[in-house]
Amino acid sequence: MAHIQWFEKRAPFIAAVTALQGAMAERDAAIARSTSVPGHCPACDRPTVFQVSTSATFADRPNLREGLRCEHCRLTARQRLVALAMREEIPRMPSKPAGLLLEKTTLLYRFARAKWHWLIGSEFLGPQRISGRHYWWSTHWWRWRRTRHESITAFSLANQSVDLIAHSDVLEHVHDTALAALECVRVLRPGGVMLFTIPFFIDRDHSLLRGRPLADGSIEHLETPEYHGDGMSRRGIYTFHHFGWDFMDTLRAAGFSQVEIGLCHAPDEGLTSADPMGDSTWNIPPILFRAVR
Repeated sequence: MAHIQWFEKRAPFIAAVTALQGAMAERDAAIARSTSVPGHCPACDRPTVFQVSTSATFADRPNLREGLRCEHCRLTARQRLVALAMREEIPRMPSKPAGLLLEKTTLLYRFARAKWHWLIGSEFLGPQRISGRHYWWSTHWWRWRRTRHESITAFSLANQSVDLIAHSDVLEHVHDTALAALECVRVLRPGGVMLFTIPFFIDRDHSLLRGRPLADGSIEHLETPEYHGDGMSRRGIYTFHHFGWDFMDTLRAAGFSQVEIGLCHAPDEGLTSADPMGDSTWNIPPILFRAVR
């Protein structure tokens, strides 16, 4: 089964990714040219067929990070990587852990909740909502759900009350990431872990701020507006950040004692670079982060 390699320092991580460049350009590109590929899913732990292309693309090329959907559990590559990280981390936690997954209307939540019944799921339903409360919510008039609202900058949770926080591509949509990091430190118990993915550009020393909110609720665009697909909103969600290496310093400054970047390139298990047929595979290998309180 695939295993995540964790790196605290930039240099050994860069060396590991550099060593994979040939494999990502050749093996991953062959997958991107296919419609489906056989493999083994590390989430549901069985032989499967991965559907290469979903609705997410890079122009005319499949986005493998948001594709490679397992025919059984239906998780995408990004979701599968988070599930794998949780599967590796949770056995090291206390016998009766508490945790929060910052999504509830997704296949990843359904998969994780079935395995770990103590896990709480939530969505961000807008700044006017109150964290910890449940609201009826729908993006389609015929499918309403009662959904718990939590904001990563203002949780309803008590201090030092959870052992795990997991989220996937959330922080790029939060303008004040330093406040979000402080809030996660507040609710995690000592030794507690935050597992997460973000759009991370490993050739970038400093994160790019793409826009900032104004007092009237509008956004001042510093770069061309970028929206990511979001199951809670038809129009997508605004992207404030493209993260670089300085974001790890932001997490340390918030109080995390250990911050690591994880790498798991396993093409036979549906974990590849996102765009191997683009100009470069350098910026988007299969990575996620681990921050320990």
